[in-house]
Amino acid sequence: MKSLQLAALPVALTMALSGCNGSGSGSSKADDQDLPLYDVSGRVSSSNLGLPMTVCADINRDWACGSDEPSVSSNQYNFTLTSADIRVKTSPLLVQTGPAVSARSSVSSPLSLAAPAARENAFILINGVTTLVMGEMLAGASLDAAVAAVSHKLKALGITPPTDLLASSDVVALAELDTQMVALFGLLGAGSDDYAAAVAGAAKGLVTYGPDLLAGTLSASQIQEIVALGRMSGKALNDTGMVQHLNLSSGQMSDQPDSGTPGQDASFGLDVTDGGFKFTKLDEKGQPLPPDSARWHCVKDERTGLIWEVKADDKTSFRDKHRVFALETETITPHANEIALASCSADHLAACTTQAYSEKLNTSGYCGQTSWRLPTMNEQYDLLDFGETATDAAGNTYGLKVRFFNDQTIGSDDLPYGFYWSSTLLRTDPGYTAGKAITYLTQMSGADGGTGLGELTAYQALCVPGEECLSPNVMAVRMVAE
Repeated sequence: MKSLQLAALPVALTMALSGCNGSGSGSSKADDQDLPLYDVSGRVSSSNLGLPMTVCADINRDWACGSDEPSVSSNQYNFTLTSADIRVKTSPLLVQTGPAVSARSSVSSPLSLAAPAARENAFILINGVTTLVMGEMLAGASLDAAVAAVSHKLKALGITPPTDLLASSDVVALAELDTQMVALFGLLGAGSDDYAAAVAGAAKGLVTYGPDLLAGTLSASQIQEIVALGRMSGKALNDTGMVQHLNLSSGQMSDQPDSGTPGQDASFGLDVTDGGFKFTKLDEKGQPLPPDSARWHCVKDERTGLIWEVKADDKTSFRDKHRVFALETETITPHANEIALASCSADHLAACTTQAYSEKLNTSGYCGQTSWRLPTMNEQYDLLDFGETATDAAGNTYGLKVRFFNDQTIGSDDLPYGFYWSSTLLRTDPGYTAGKAITYLTQMSGADGGTGLGELTAYQALCVPGEECLSPNVMAVRMVAE
């Protein structure tokens, strides 16, 4: 599993500010005249940051300047780090500001910004853009790949990146993005217990959430999605479940590789090296059960740490697997026509919407959890088992491992594809900058062969309350917690 942390920095540093009003702490070897000294100079270039600020070496990799870590407090933005240890040149830099007031929030919250290691560079900039580069690195990219990824995403947002992104990250063209990134990092720092995952998510989701970020319209639910995306990007993901090979001459699947078509998915990955999916059944209090338990309420994915709801097969229960709901989130209000189509209108059981459903699970502490939410589309996709062969009575092939998810349903006659609500909406205009459509992920393969597992479509927009709703949408829901 990847670790969403800054690179280790086991060095003792002395730090001196360029100019006055600075004070440092930490062990020092600067008095040893026999040792060469190494300097790293730089500037925190983001605007609207609080002072004083602290520059430190994040030795324990927790995105915080601890009392036992070399650090310096400053009332200015320029700094110079001086050390007898050459690793000051090869370690990333971390800056923590005093309270910074977000442009979109009246709440003051501290935030951390970072930049890749100075190496041979004479001067380092630290700002929201360099922190995005660190976010890509947190998700596993090399320095060059991280810079290239952020540059590519800037272009997708209509922003022309400078030739040397890190050295010129303070150019006017990036100023608005930097301002909004600093505001976002302030919110992420205040609302997430995993700041590193939040930074990685901001980098990975820059194209998807960038337009709303630049417009200042990023919602609370989108911020939650950013954190979830970061956690996913740094976690070991599941393999595909494919354990058989296609024999090209016979057209049949086989346990043995086909020498004529080498390199198939079944020859690689966790399905081969570590037994594939790793699930644990849980009781209604969240306690683990033996794998052969005949009754269970939730499933824990041991690779991602996510806990998934297992639906009931009970028409008197609000958790019945056949029930469908209208989509409701903190920012999405369901249309009256969708409420009318939801199962609650006919069965008169609790919860007509996804929001009401998650709240009911959280209130009850279902499976010992109080953080039930809609999964993202990526989280849903990661659960798919392309090697599952079990079918329902009509011959539709299940998309999740039936041994643990025995609650799957193909859906209604007009949407017979195993669709479940996710929190992900896709932009559907040609430039992928506007227009939001419902994400449909096929989680069962139809017996008629018309659809395949894992197919993704986004062709239908949400209905707007107060306007005509020609195509109301309701779907089943499988909540997730962590």
